Amino acid sequence: MMNTVINHDEIRQGLMKLEPSIPWAHYFNFGHGIETVTPESEQFYNKAIGLGKLADLLVETIPLNCRRGTLKGLRMLDLASAEGAHSIQLAKEGAEVLGVEGRQLYVDRAKFAAQVLGVEKASFQQGDVRQVNPLAIGTFEFVLFSGILHHLGQNDFEEMIETLASLTEDTLLLYTHVSTPESIERFRLQGPVKTANGYEGYLFREHKDNASEQERYQKVRASLDNTFSFWATEKSLIEAVNKAGFKCISKLLQPHLFNWDAASYRLIIIARK
Repeated sequence: MMNTVINHDEIRQGLMKLEPSIPWAHYFNFGHGIETVTPESEQFYNKAIGLGKLADLLVETIPLNCRRGTLKGLRMLDLASAEGAHSIQLAKEGAEVLGVEGRQLYVDRAKFAAQVLGVEKASFQQGDVRQVNPLAIGTFEFVLFSGILHHLGQNDFEEMIETLASLTEDTLLLYTHVSTPESIERFRLQGPVKTANGYEGYLFREHKDNASEQERYQKVRASLDNTFSFWATEKSLIEAVNKAGFKCISKLLQPHLFNWDAASYRLIIIARK
């Protein structure tokens, strides 16, 4: 833990440098009555609290699903780490976490949060998850790929799964949406479509066709640049993960964050080499 104590004024000043007009996606309590998201911003607050519950689930679940059997000293990669809540929580429990995030604003916020909270075992860097290379960042015992696969395009799906396999020494935890009759209707998915090697799924609109670069930048809960994202079917997802080299693939049913209907298309998959 860092010994430097950041006071109230320094926290306030730091937050003002992190584009306060764009709401935070992750909830942090920095003390001194300072929170990144408050209940008054109900839409963002509820989502942020939900993501915090996912961090708690990871702390509970990961030790049961990796060879090390503990978070202590676990070398982890958190791809699409956003503002770092999961990385920071796991680092507090003893993991050594690298977070890679496409949006520089989120990287800056994650670094700030780690500094304020005195967490040293979580580090963050900017990078497009579609271009991450194990030659540049290494490989990891445990890779977390949470809430991002269903924001990537149809042409990114197969290569992204292969990249995840190349980064993972032991275990991959993948949280993503898949296309089911319920999700197709609820999210107005378009399709079906198939990838180059025949993996089937549906398309979700991320941005309007003529969205400017600034509009895409401001829409921080959507994709970085692709207009549509690809939601694979569960069958195609499992087949792709297996083909990439993961021999034991499980679906986490309990604990889970969602009710039974939502859990049918919001999958938490644990894949072992």
